[in-house]
Amino acid sequence: AAAYVGRYRLLQALGDHLVREDPPYHADVAYVLGGAALDRGTEAVRVYQAGLVDRFVFTGGNPHGDLGVLGIDMTEAAMGRQVAVANGLPTARTSLLEVGTSTMEEAIALLELAKADGVDTVMVITTEFHLRRVERVFRRRFAEAGITVVLRGAPDHRYQRQRWWEREEGLLMVNNEYVKLLYYRLKY
Repeated sequence: AAAYVGRYRLLQALGDHLVREDPPYHADVAYVLGGAALDRGTEAVRVYQAGLVDRFVFTGGNPHGDLGVLGIDMTEAAMGRQVAVANGLPTARTSLLEVGTSTMEEAIALLELAKADGVDTVMVITTEFHLRRVERVFRRRFAEAGITVVLRGAPDHRYQRQRWWEREEGLLMVNNEYVKLLYYRLKY
């Protein structure tokens, strides 16, 4: 009976556990992870407009699947940048790193880029419910190289974070993130 009465608090806590966003903080560069181009690209624009970052690297080597149906060959990185530029991010402030088919692959490539660029603080922009896993993947590796990671979450336009369980997209996102957290813990 108590679980039924408190079900909404429990469901909200399950979602909140995945969100590990840092307070706004200036960074040398923002890495906008591949996938969810609309949400992450739009968040990059908000970060730029807030004056937190001046340079953005869009990642992701996967082809953007939905566009393939139309015969358009574009990576997740290119799609994310296109969304950001269309919404006001100057193209000159962006670059593409069209590698990575997973968060781990992106983290490895971005760490090498950060070292080569000599940056000491990076912002990682991803969807809100990905933040806990992204934290686990990025923070330790980057800290060992003396690089601070600031996490920034992009809200998902398909559902409300506070009531994720009311939409199929939210149910899939939370379920997938818990499965991926387990997988990453066991594999890495």
